[in-house]
Order: sequence, then structure tokens, then C-alpha cells
Amino acid sequence: MQYNAIKQRLDAAIEAAHLAGEFLISNQSGDLKTTMKGRSDFVTVMDVESERIIKEHLHSLFPEDNFLGEEMGLERNGDGGTWVIDPIDGTTNYIRGLPGYTVSIAYEEERWNPIIGVVFDPILSEMFHAHKGGGAFLQGKPIYCSDTDRQNEAIVFTSPPMRYPKHFDAFMENYKNICRGIGELRDYGSAALHLAYVASGKGDAFIEYGLQYHDIAAGTIILEEAGGAISPIMPDKRSEWTGSIIATNLALHSWFTKTLQ
Repeated sequence: MQYNAIKQRLDAAIEAAHLAGEFLISNQSGDLKTTMKGRSDFVTVMDVESERIIKEHLHSLFPEDNFLGEEMGLERNGDGGTWVIDPIDGTTNYIRGLPGYTVSIAYEEERWNPIIGVVFDPILSEMFHAHKGGGAFLQGKPIYCSDTDRQNEAIVFTSPPMRYPKHFDAFMENYKNICRGIGELRDYGSAALHLAYVASGKGDAFIEYGLQYHDIAAGTIILEEAGGAISPIMPDKRSEWTGSIIATNLALHSWFTKTLQ
């Protein structure tokens, strides 16, 4: 894809994220009409409406592009690429009035290979974005992963796999191994935000089991463009996608992959 086409989509994704974020902030105190999709997995009318706002904005500009949304699934419109949307990453935080939820929008031409990523934190009004080969940015300023190379100084983001009990034993074993070697742990409730924080040097690593692609598509390209690395915790030979990941700065990636695997 030519640079102008990428730039147009990146600008549109930033606009869409702002529109969705403004909507979420202004409606957080209303009737959210919450339902459960599964254990610790909530959906509100705001998830659906946020996704609709994003899709309508992008579709008006790029009618041939397709959509893969958390709430509405796959929508094919033509021969364009695919937008991968998480309209509220961290819905539980949103429901309970906690910070840490984000709007996450990615764009890909090839499956599992995002070339544009936008992660917006509406509470702090922080916009992270990147496109392939163009670097990563926060509020329009370049960001980079930390150069921390001592694991005992590392800040690590992680969340237990509450939705996927089958991963509990592996998580707890790795949790013990990691805690023995690192500096601090944090959990803000949004995988997209954790990836953006590693990309911007606010932390040094992120580990989580059982994620969905829409959770991390945008954050992945932001991390990679900021100089970070991402690997599966448990490679799956049957599929190109694994929802259990290790994301770090380059200096610590070897230690984390060896410790976890």
C-alpha cells in the first residue's frame, strides 16, 4: 500500500478513536445494559455503539474496506484490507468507573499482520499510534521501548486468565518464576494499553494468556515500531494465531522467553 493511502487510513483511525472515546466518556454514567458473554467477560450497549461509530466513520471514507469487530464479527465490503476493532478494551473498568479502558483500531492487508495501529485512552486523552515503517508515537511525539536490560529492574504488566481457567496452572507457575526475577508488577485492565505502555517505555514487558486478536492487533504494530518484540508463550503449530503472548523491549526478550517457556 502506498504511503498516501496508509496516511489517510491512519488519520481516519485516529479520528474514529477520538469520536468513540468522546462518546464513551459522555455516556459512562448512563444505563449501560450490561450482559455477560462468558466468565469475567462483559459487554454493554456502549461496546456495540462504540464499534458502530468507528465502523460508520471508516466505512464512509473507505467503502471497500472490511471490518473485524469484537462485537459484530466479520463484515466484508469489497477488495480492501480489514479493520480490526476493539471498541472498549477493558469493558469491566468502563462499567465500574475505573480508568484503564481503551479504544483499539488496527488495519491489515494480510491476516495477522497489522500495518496501522491506534490505541486511545479516553480518560487521559492519550493517543498512541503507528504505521509500519513509520515509527510509533504518543500525542504525535516519537516513542521508544525502554533500554532496561536488568530483569530485576523491570516493570511487568500481567493479568491472570480469568476467562480461561485452563491456563491457570501455567500462569501461576510462570507467575512465580517471573516474580522471583523482576522489579514490579502492574495490571491496568487493557491489553492494548499494556502494549502501548511497553512501547512508550512506561513499562518493560507484558505477559498474558488467552487474548483475542482484536485485543492486541493495534498494540502489536505500535510495540514493534517502538523497537519492541512480541512472541507466543505457547506456540501453536495448528494455527498462525496464539492468544498467549510475551511482549518486551528487545533487551529483556531473551530472558522472558526462556523464563516463561
